[in-house]
Amino acid sequence: MKLDFNISEFVIRGAIVPSYIADKILHYHILPMQKVRDIIDIPIFASQRSGYRPVSWELSRGRKGNSQHTFKGKGAVDWTCKNFVENQYEFLKLIIEYTDYKRIAVYKSFIHCDYKETKNGKRQLYKSGADSKWVLIKNIN
Repeated sequence: MKLDFNISEFVIRGAIVPSYIADKILHYHILPMQKVRDIIDIPIFASQRSGYRPVSWELSRGRKGNSQHTFKGKGAVDWTCKNFVENQYEFLKLIIEYTDYKRIAVYKSFIHCDYKETKNGKRQLYKSGADSKWVLIKNIN
């Protein structure tokens, strides 16, 4: 399999990525999404390099520092694609089918994907409102 991603695409600007985080980006995000990228055959990428964000970056923006994007677990990526509005439904369908992401939340211009356990243990699909609050749409499995 030819990989068409670079780790630097998944790192907020200016952040230094520890090797164990780079390994998580590769194993839990790049490898599963390469299949999606091959099938959809349009550019897909981490939205605004929104994969890894250090806790210090989160705190400097008034956040609590416990985001899935800090990769304390398997991490999170906000995925997007070329012409997101017209391609989002096919993109979402492929993410659901070809990855094991536990929580998938659709925003206006990207899809947040992470591995945080859900209360019922099932994969869940959410829609994000204008206030970035998630509303559960359905359990996926």
